[in-house]
Amino acid sequence: MTDHTAEPPEATVLQLRGDLDHDNERELAAAVDGALARSTGVLVLDVSAVTFADSSTLRTLVLAQQRTEAADGALVLLGPLGPAVRRLLEITATDGYFTVADSLPQALAAAAELLRRDQHGAGGG
Repeated sequence: MTDHTAEPPEATVLQLRGDLDHDNERELAAAVDGALARSTGVLVLDVSAVTFADSSTLRTLVLAQQRTEAADGALVLLGPLGPAVRRLLEITATDGYFTVADSLPQALAAAAELLRRDQHGAGGG
């Protein structure tokens, strides 16, 4: 279900693959929790190889997003998004909730932008 990929020094990257559903929800949550624990502030979840995703997957992604934000970090979904993930985000109207990038360099740039905005936004502008 999950593979750890080589991690750039500025990010923790976790590759998710295959069918993600209620049957492996705990395994997915544990893998994401481990990645969050190792993260230096930027977590990239590679969802490009996910072939099925249900509401339990969405719950795990939303919780990861919330935890990353609470820690003043950044979470980026790395694609390109396959039909399963794209459809899940679209039908639940959460596609605008996540930052998505189609390559690791784009994901790292997006994360840096999110962190910069958060730092400037915290001071009121």
